[in-house]
Amino acid sequence: MDMASLQHFFGPNLSSQMETLSQLLLVITAILHVIFAGAVAKDSGKLSKVGQTTCLVSGVTWAFATLIGGVFTAAIYWLIHHSNLTRSV
Repeated sequence: MDMASLQHFFGPNLSSQMETLSQLLLVITAILHVIFAGAVAKDSGKLSKVGQTTCLVSGVTWAFATLIGGVFTAAIYWLIHHSNLTRSV
């Protein structure tokens, strides 16, 4: 499809619609990062209350890393701290 047929189908505001969609996805991603970082911070606090420590770095560092890295960093945190793969027997 060429640009003329796309503009015919979506109207003359295709670029502004795509920009709006891009901004919406950015906002959703930012919200998800904050939610996952909060969950990691809460979980690391629970770990410290029961006398366990977080691996590699502090809980605050894990939360900040999750704020930057998002779901992938939260998944790494979970694998290290809660997965059966890393539990000692």
